[in-house]
Amino acid sequence: QFFPPHFYAGRRAEDGQQTDPARAAALEEGGALLALRLLGLGAAVSVVVAAAAAAVAAAFPVLLTNDAALGTALRPLARPLAAAALLTAPVAVSEGILLARRELGFLAGTYVATTAVFPLGLFAIKRAGGPVADVWRGFAAFQLFRALCFTGRIWWGPALVRAVRG
Repeated sequence: QFFPPHFYAGRRAEDGQQTDPARAAALEEGGALLALRLLGLGAAVSVVVAAAAAAVAAAFPVLLTNDAALGTALRPLARPLAAAALLTAPVAVSEGILLARRELGFLAGTYVATTAVFPLGLFAIKRAGGPVADVWRGFAAFQLFRALCFTGRIWWGPALVRAVRG
């Protein structure tokens, strides 16, 4: 990982390196543009990965197994696997941006909450005797929630803070 100055200049007065307000504003704008580009690149990569994962599960299970029954069982997993893979990039990119911004408390809180809730969902699927596809749907929901939290913090977080402070 690398932490370009766009994300943290002017944010941490306790570091003793306060950036002048005009430069900090320019860096914030540059940081927003860089974040948008990184999210776009991540989205493009995730589309390719999700399509490949879905294609292998749906049409080419022989690449993973020689067992015909297992290959047949893989087919219903294609869509939820693709959804989970598609949502992984926005999560990963947003995590990196939030790490660079030093928003560790927010990340830790989100990790704790999602990591505590996800196993409960898995146990509920197990108790109900749900299919494996439900596990992948659960993982896709897990990634969707994290993607919304992290990208929401990046894009709406500063605006909400300004609105609250007036």
